[in-house]
Amino acid sequence: MRPAPHLEATRGLLLIADPSLAPTVLEQVAPTLAAGGVSLYSGEEEAGGPRAPLRRLVLFDGRLTPAHAELLTREPPVLLLATREPQSGPTQWEARLLGAVLRGESLVPGSLSVARQRLKRLKDVQHAADAASLIVQEAGGSKTAAQLAADVLHELAVNALLDAPVDGEGQPKYAHRRTEIQDVAPEDACELALAVDGARIYLEAVDRFGRLTTGPFAKALASYGGRVQVNSEGGGAGLGLRRMIEHSDAIAVRVVRGRESRVLCAVDLGDARRRAALPKSLLFCME
Repeated sequence: MRPAPHLEATRGLLLIADPSLAPTVLEQVAPTLAAGGVSLYSGEEEAGGPRAPLRRLVLFDGRLTPAHAELLTREPPVLLLATREPQSGPTQWEARLLGAVLRGESLVPGSLSVARQRLKRLKDVQHAADAASLIVQEAGGSKTAAQLAADVLHELAVNALLDAPVDGEGQPKYAHRRTEIQDVAPEDACELALAVDGARIYLEAVDRFGRLTTGPFAKALASYGGRVQVNSEGGGAGLGLRRMIEHSDAIAVRVVRGRESRVLCAVDLGDARRRAALPKSLLFCME
């Protein structure tokens, strides 16, 4: 699947900065975002014809809480961009990721060597997860990171392969029959992409249905920090969206309704086991 084209140029993002952020942090925002191809709303862009809805970008310390759930349910969803150090603005790699989400590009950094695979057999999901684990280890990542990367990729792949496909009437084809399904129809195959740099592995899954909404993400955030419950709604199984978010440094989602859902998780290669409280960005863009 090719990246969905950017449908229409949008205005710059309306920046909403957490009041706890230092002025030195705010000074770094515009140049860093510009390097990623992202502009901020200036208030001087109202002339002309109809405009796309103004998107809001919340810059915060990256500690997700249940309070962030409501931001995802807005139209359009609020983009949550982390800072990772007290005196530092957003990172360059996350600025690039934000730009890719908004432009409809592949979310995996184009400068890296990318391994791609088209999946239509359930047994290939575990093979892909094992490959993610091996890639992390070969890149010098920790055993913990290797396991988390495998878990995240497994969740991404199963969701794209079994939960996304629907029939002509919009009814799920496989989600309620997970234990029975071994293969999906060729036209229902999903695509995976994996790439690693010196700090993290990027895991992307793409389906051609474009049915993903912010609802499951908002639900996961609503319980964030509480007891983990695997999401089995719609026949789902495995890691669960909530834990997928916990394991990742950043989660980026772009949905073109009825055409494509593209989800990327970036997993740090370090040895931290408990990552839920670590800074993370959540970037959800829907067209």
